[in-house]
Order: sequence, then structure tokens, then C-alpha cells
Amino acid sequence: MKPTKTKPAKRNPLITKLLELKYRLNDAYRNNGIDTKDDKSYVMNLISDIRDNGFTKLSKEDGLKCNSLWSKHAQ
Repeated sequence: MKPTKTKPAKRNPLITKLLELKYRLNDAYRNNGIDTKDDKSYVMNLISDIRDNGFTKLSKEDGLKCNSLWSKHAQ
């Protein structure tokens, strides 16, 4: 039987990093009881904007905010 797909799907590394951040926020909420609702909604809005508009880079403000979230919820 001939395979239907010959190439793997292209992944956006920016979305991958933001999803990792979202999972880290989920873990911080579950393990430490930290309220991450606002931070998670911010990250989810970024992900949906990137998926809808096809962005390949974040703005400087978004990048700084995400970096602060990474360090704030470091494990």
C-alpha cells in the first residue's frame, strides 16, 4: 500500500515554545497553587494570533513578557 504522506508536517518553532510555556503555567497552577489565569490567557491569545496571521516573530514587548513568565514560573 502506498503511503499518503511523504513529507512531515511543518511546525512553527514559535508556537512550540509558547505551548511549552503554557504547559509550564499549567504545572505551576497544579503543583504550587499559583494563580496563572491571566498569564495563560495572554499566552493563548499569542498562540491564536500566530496561528491565524502566520507570524514568524514576536514583537519586543511580547518577547520580554514571555521571558519574564519563563523566569517567574521556573521549576
